[in-house]
Amino acid sequence: MFELFAGRRGRVAAGLLVAEFTAATQSLIVTTVMPRIAADLHGLSLYGFAPAALFGASLISMSFAGPFADRHGTQRVLALSFALTLVGLFASMLAPTMAFFVGARGIEGFGGGLDYAVSVAAIAKVFPEHLRPRMFAWTSAMWLVPGLIGPGLGAFIAATIGWRHVFSIFIPLVVVSAALVLPALRGITMARSEADPLGSIRVLFSRNTLLLRDRRGVSIVEFALLQAAFFGADAYVSLLLTAVRGQTLALASLCITLAVVGWSIGSTAQPRLLTTMGTRAIVICGAALGIVALGTLLAVVAGAPVLFAYVAWTIGGLGIGLSFATLTLSSLAESPEGSEGTVSSATVLAGSLGSCIGIFVCGLPITVAHEMSAPLDGALMWTFAIALALACAMLVVAPRLPARA
Repeated sequence: MFELFAGRRGRVAAGLLVAEFTAATQSLIVTTVMPRIAADLHGLSLYGFAPAALFGASLISMSFAGPFADRHGTQRVLALSFALTLVGLFASMLAPTMAFFVGARGIEGFGGGLDYAVSVAAIAKVFPEHLRPRMFAWTSAMWLVPGLIGPGLGAFIAATIGWRHVFSIFIPLVVVSAALVLPALRGITMARSEADPLGSIRVLFSRNTLLLRDRRGVSIVEFALLQAAFFGADAYVSLLLTAVRGQTLALASLCITLAVVGWSIGSTAQPRLLTTMGTRAIVICGAALGIVALGTLLAVVAGAPVLFAYVAWTIGGLGIGLSFATLTLSSLAESPEGSEGTVSSATVLAGSLGSCIGIFVCGLPITVAHEMSAPLDGALMWTFAIALALACAMLVVAPRLPARA
């Protein structure tokens, strides 16, 4: 631990972890209070567009963040990301309409995409290979405390002083993260290259990736499927519990909390399991757990005991916790020195694309049902069925991963 947090590199690590903690807490709180936001702003028909805007904007920024960091350094990109995140937080807090709120989430998503892509690249550039799994484990651990207190805190804030204050509490954390990371990066020498500005897009949409011809391509596609399945369902779990099964917002937040606990357990166990099981076996296990979880959520929509939803989403969190860092490390293992940003950008771009498509496609049945005045439970059956199909696709692709990265 001392080696990871020593000197300038330690300040970079601390700043990146604060940023991850901020992103984790905000993600969980906003997901929990989205039903309240949509109700107050009279925007149920745009419910799915708010998270889709967040991921969609991040998708755009990720496409050039990594190559720009390879060419000009990570500090510039991270400085821009912090500025945009602050603007997005202020705009979300002051949103007068649902459409304005969707736009504000898009601005923050653009900044978050820069931060996400370059943070992964920074881990590859700043930390030696033997410290990277530990840093990724710490990054995942930043979701544990938010998972325990975030959803409940969000429900409490929304019920007492109002959901707008949810966004104000993150502004100081963004400032602290910037103050730690940006000065420390000035004193760290990192390899640079004349990176192609569209390099990450070329990697992502190359024949090797789309046709699963090499190990990096398989890892990238699998990463996209993982996030499409999990986040495509996660965005609507709270809606299922509150609007269909009659649970309170506080109880719905507990389900999100349990998913994060499962994620933290999986990510904590992942570094040790990686040495014993290998990449392929871990990802197959994660996909299987996701299938079990999503199948159970379908049963809850159909009338199974609501308690099953809490068990199911804990299992779903465990599955993504095992697979997330495993697939990230697998793709980074194929990045030559000086091109870590391009490969990391391609990887997180694939993940964000998967999340955006998953959330949007899984949300379409809800939008259609609202416009047609159809029952919400029937729409949610389609929502979780789509997510289940994505998890099954992940299981099909997983055997093509290398046994060990």
